[in-house]
Amino acid sequence: MNESHSASGPVSGSSAGSGLPGAEETSRQAPAADTDLPLSYARTLSWLSLALILLTNLALSFFISNSARQTLLTRQEDFARLLVENLNSQIFRRFALPTILASGRIALRQPTQYEHLDRVVQSVIQGLPVERLRIYDFSRLVAYSTRKEDVGRAGLSPPNLDEVLHGAAPKSEIISSIPAWQAPFRVPLREGTFVLRVLYPLRGEPLRPGQEAPVMGALELTQDITGDYEQVLAFQGVIVVMCLLSSVILFGLLLMLIHRAERVLAERMHKNRLLENELHSNEKLAGMGRVIASIAHEIRNPLGIIRSSAELLQRRTDKADAGTARILGAIYDESVRLSQTVNDFLDYARPRRPRQDLADVNLVLDQVLAFLEGEMGRHGIAVERETEAGLFVRGDKDLLYRAFYNIFINGQQAMDGPGIVRIRGELERENGQGRVRLEFLDSGPGFEPGTLPNLLDPFFTTKDGGTGLGLPIVQSIIASHGGVIELENGPEGGALVRVLLPAADPPA
Repeated sequence: MNESHSASGPVSGSSAGSGLPGAEETSRQAPAADTDLPLSYARTLSWLSLALILLTNLALSFFISNSARQTLLTRQEDFARLLVENLNSQIFRRFALPTILASGRIALRQPTQYEHLDRVVQSVIQGLPVERLRIYDFSRLVAYSTRKEDVGRAGLSPPNLDEVLHGAAPKSEIISSIPAWQAPFRVPLREGTFVLRVLYPLRGEPLRPGQEAPVMGALELTQDITGDYEQVLAFQGVIVVMCLLSSVILFGLLLMLIHRAERVLAERMHKNRLLENELHSNEKLAGMGRVIASIAHEIRNPLGIIRSSAELLQRRTDKADAGTARILGAIYDESVRLSQTVNDFLDYARPRRPRQDLADVNLVLDQVLAFLEGEMGRHGIAVERETEAGLFVRGDKDLLYRAFYNIFINGQQAMDGPGIVRIRGELERENGQGRVRLEFLDSGPGFEPGTLPNLLDPFFTTKDGGTGLGLPIVQSIIASHGGVIELENGPEGGALVRVLLPAADPPA
C-alpha cells in the first residue's frame, strides 16, 4: 500500500482536527508556549525555596549553637563564682582568723603566713581547672599568687580592680587572644586562647550583726576554657553541617516535587491545548460536512438522471456508430465514478450509527473475499489468510464489510499488479480486556515515510482524482465500533494496516 493509501485515513476527533491547515502546527507549538510559564515559575520557586531554607536553617543553627555556647559559659562562670566564694570562706576561716588571733595582723611577706595561705588555697583548688589565682591588696599589688614570681608586682591588676576593692559585685569576663569569629577557622586552638577571669571581693565576717562584711582584698581567679570552647565550636559546626545537609535534602525533595508538578501541569496544558484545537477543528469539519452533504445531495439527483439516460441510450446504440457508443460509455462510466465519489462524501459527512449485533469477523472476511475473488484473480493478487476461529465483535456487519472491502481495494491499488495480501487475525488480552486483532499486509512498496504522519488526515491524498476519504471512512467505521486503526510499514516491506476491535463473547 503506497501513496494511494494516503487517500484513506482515520477520522477521529484529533485526526480530523490535525487535517486542517495550520492545526497540526498550532498543536505542536502550543506545548512550548504553555510550558514556558510553569518552567520559569518552577525554577524561580526552586531557588527561592533553597535560599529560604538555607537562611532559615543557618539562622536556627547559629541560634542553637550560640545558646549552647552561652549556656556553657554561664555554667563556667557560675562554677568559678562558687569556687571563689568557697575560697573566700576557707581563707577567712582557716587563715585570716587564726593568723590575726596568733599574730595580731596579716603579713604575707612573712614566709610562714604565706605558706599557711598557700596550703589553704591549694587544698581548695587541688584537682580543679584553675590556671592562676591571685590576691590583690588595696595598693593594687599582688599579695598572693599561685605563681610566686608574681608576688609583690604591680601593674598586673585588671582595670576594674578598684571597683571590686570597694565592695562592688563580682566581675567575670572572657579574655581571648584572637577575635571570636576567627576561632572556627583556627581549630585546634592553642592553650590560653580563651580565658575566663573572675574578680571577687575578699571579705571577712561582719563585726556586728547587720553590718556589711569588710573587704580585705580582691581575689582574681583565671581558668583556661579553650578546651571547652573548642567543644562548643565542634557542636556548633555539627549543627551547621546538619542544618545544611537537611537544607539540601529538603531542597532536593522540593525540587523533585516541583519538577514533577511542572511536568504534570505541562502535560495537562498540552492536552487542554490539543482538546481545544480538536474542538475548533471538529466545529470546522462539522460545518464543512453540512456543506458537503448539502452539495452532494443536490448533485446526486441530476447525476442519477445523467447515468440513467446514458444507460438508456447505450441500449439504443445498435444502429449508432462506434464513436457515439464510446461517448455514451464514457458518460456512463464517469457518472458511475462520480456517483461513488458523491456517496463517499455523504458517508463521511453523515456517518451511520452502527447496529450492535453479534458479528463474526471471519464470516465478514469470507463475504469480502468472495466478492473480490474475480477482481483479485484478474490482477494476479493472491490472498494468504491465517485467522483464528471465534473472532466475534459487537457491531454492524454491513459497515464492517465496507471497511474491510476498502482496505482490500487500497491494497490492490497500491500493488498495481501481481502481489500477495496476507491477513492475520487473533484474539488477544490486554489489561484483562479481550480484543480482536486483524492485520492486512500487502507486498507493495509500502507507505512513503514523508506522508505517513498525514495518512490519517481527511482530504489528504496523493492520487490524481482522489478525495482522501477512503480510509477516513474506514476509520470512522472502526471508531464507531470502539476500535482503532493503525498504519505502518511491514517489517519486510509493504504497507501494514492493523485493526483492533473490542472482542465479544461467542454465542452459546
